[in-house]
Amino acid sequence: MSKFHVDQIETHIKTLYKAKLWKPGIDDVANLSRLLAYHAVQLLLGTGEDAERLIEITDGGHDEGIDAVGVDPAAKMVVFVQSKWRQDGKGSMQLGDVLKFLQGVKSILGMKGDEKPAHASEKTRAAVGALLTTPGAKIRLVTVTTASEPLADAVTAPIVELLGQLDDLEDTEPLAGHDHLAQANLFRAITDRQRTSINLNVQILDWGKAADPHRIFYGRVSAADIATWFTDHGADLFADNIRVVIPRSDINDGILKTVKGAPQLFMYYNNGITVLAETIAIAPGGTLNRDVGYFTLTGASIVNGAQTVSTLGSVKGTDAEQNLGQVSVMVRCIEVPKEQDDLAQQITRFANTQNEVSSQDFAFLDKEQHRLVRELEVIGYEYILRSAEVPRSKDPRRVIELRQAAVALACAAPNIGHAVLAKREVSRLFTDQSVYRALFNPSTDPIRLSRAVAIVSGVDGALDIVGNQTGGVYSGIAVHGRRVIAHLIMRALGDVLLADPQADFMKIERDVPAKASEHAAAIAKVFPSNAYPGNVFKNQSRVVALVAEAGLADKARR
Repeated sequence: MSKFHVDQIETHIKTLYKAKLWKPGIDDVANLSRLLAYHAVQLLLGTGEDAERLIEITDGGHDEGIDAVGVDPAAKMVVFVQSKWRQDGKGSMQLGDVLKFLQGVKSILGMKGDEKPAHASEKTRAAVGALLTTPGAKIRLVTVTTASEPLADAVTAPIVELLGQLDDLEDTEPLAGHDHLAQANLFRAITDRQRTSINLNVQILDWGKAADPHRIFYGRVSAADIATWFTDHGADLFADNIRVVIPRSDINDGILKTVKGAPQLFMYYNNGITVLAETIAIAPGGTLNRDVGYFTLTGASIVNGAQTVSTLGSVKGTDAEQNLGQVSVMVRCIEVPKEQDDLAQQITRFANTQNEVSSQDFAFLDKEQHRLVRELEVIGYEYILRSAEVPRSKDPRRVIELRQAAVALACAAPNIGHAVLAKREVSRLFTDQSVYRALFNPSTDPIRLSRAVAIVSGVDGALDIVGNQTGGVYSGIAVHGRRVIAHLIMRALGDVLLADPQADFMKIERDVPAKASEHAAAIAKVFPSNAYPGNVFKNQSRVVALVAEAGLADKARR
């Protein structure tokens, strides 16, 4: 690579971003580094406009090595960038710069380090904290430079070490990854912006169509055909899918189990696939009836159902391949001309974010939940069982949602493992029947439930302030340790007091913020170095050891 390539990269990013991001009063190299950091976030998250996406350039004298932060709730991804502009295109990134970057990442993630807060706005830090409490969230560390040489082993080593610390939680998908974008990658991104066009020949059974406002064809497609799509094209099929292929073993196992055990029922269990295409042509023979239609999709991309497609593809070459011929999948094919890219992005977004029936919605069938609806109403609360239900009460303090109730009861439970589960995988409070029945049973008291919800809310409010106004491990504990802290507070109060209608609960509530801050501070003093709070508080044995070392063990019960 050469100075020519650096000049091309400079022209490209100036064309894209100079008008809105060039900062007066600093030199050209510093400005180009700013543009490069922003460009790196766009390369990772995609260039589509999204009102929920947040990108902040954080470079400056106190940036702690982080030059840009990107937060994308739809993609469930946080991106941290360090950028270095090398005008001559030579060399690589230096160890000292990368170590400073990693220290800044640790600070904003709430890990123990030099405790210097990262130079990011309160809004950005709050967005990072909120996203990292979302199941399935990912962290990408990005080093980007116009230098041509790869990172030296000594520079890569501390990055690998931090990734290991972030990914030390057993039996979970990797949380974090690293991308190094050097001169060659940046130049290739300019020349390879257009993805390879994929054309699919699709046979649709029992098909239907609509033409207004956009052409759509839908019906049943053989899983054998879909599996062939994947073996022929691989991940290129999902170029426009915000999720690509997420390695979810639980989903894979469900798909494979149905293919092997009940292939004829697959279509009834599966949500189907959505395919966008620049043009859709139907063969003349397919117009004679709706039994079978033959379609050619030009510029096709699967924007919803990547997990289904990739799993069906993995069946080829196995003993279960013979069952694919018995499996039908519902497929929607939507024609979106190339010039209507905004429409394609909207369809992609909503196809992946529309509400679905979650495990907690099935609790609506539980008679104990309806008992609690009645009993909570008597003491002045509206209990919302269904996720889409709109409360009648105008006072949000008098509304309790089912998920709130489950989390609060888990935190109030004698078993600290339930509080850990509320942090690690809240859906299991509903899917694990032993846990669900421990929380919701004939002895579940409406007063204790309502007070548990209030205490969890008080802890959240107090620790939101701590998390937004501090950095380092104290902030990390405030974000990720709040379920355990709520547990400690409620176990100190005891079940009898929580359920006692004569207890002075207003005084108890007033004391919650101070107690939450005290517990967070006590845990911060003994929190292990090089540990990510988001993982520690998802591991019961580590939590038990941590609260014991903090002198809080008498308030926790295994």
